[in-house]
Amino acid sequence: MGGATPADYAWLSDRWTDDVGTTVLCITFVRDLSPADALRRIKVTPGTRGDLNAAAYAAQGGTVLADTGWAAKYVSNLAEPLSLGTAVATVFANVEDSDFTYEVNERLITTFDLYGYRYREGDDPDRLLADVRDLGLYDVDDGFGENPVAGALALASRATGVHLSRAHYARPALTGSTDHLMAG
Repeated sequence: MGGATPADYAWLSDRWTDDVGTTVLCITFVRDLSPADALRRIKVTPGTRGDLNAAAYAAQGGTVLADTGWAAKYVSNLAEPLSLGTAVATVFANVEDSDFTYEVNERLITTFDLYGYRYREGDDPDRLLADVRDLGLYDVDDGFGENPVAGALALASRATGVHLSRAHYARPALTGSTDHLMAG
């Protein structure tokens, strides 16, 4: 696993945070898939536009997907087809909920609330424990890092080996509508 830190991803967390400090995002790191392959696996046609969309950014080691529109969890709910033969980590946050999910080859390894690691679930829920502690996501005595969303994004990067830099994010993304996923 890489050595990403919350400081490495504070800019991305800030990008999805409004003027009153509310963060609303759904970001998925996918190892070893191109943006086109990632969108194909979740049945999103590049170039289509809707109320809800997925943006796929080419990143070092794979692709990073961002749900846009209402920051719904449509892409993260499709982690199984995305993870086939690879690894996927998703960070979701809005005013009501926040979680981290890590899947490898269609197997849920761990999932936990960003403010409740002790309630983690999965086939190997402590696989990322050393990184969780290092990044300040471990909630012993209810102590958390300064920015748990940035910490979770760094954990996603470490777990998958995918790194999204500001330069990657500044490049045009491959986008497509996810409206049809909501209808299903």
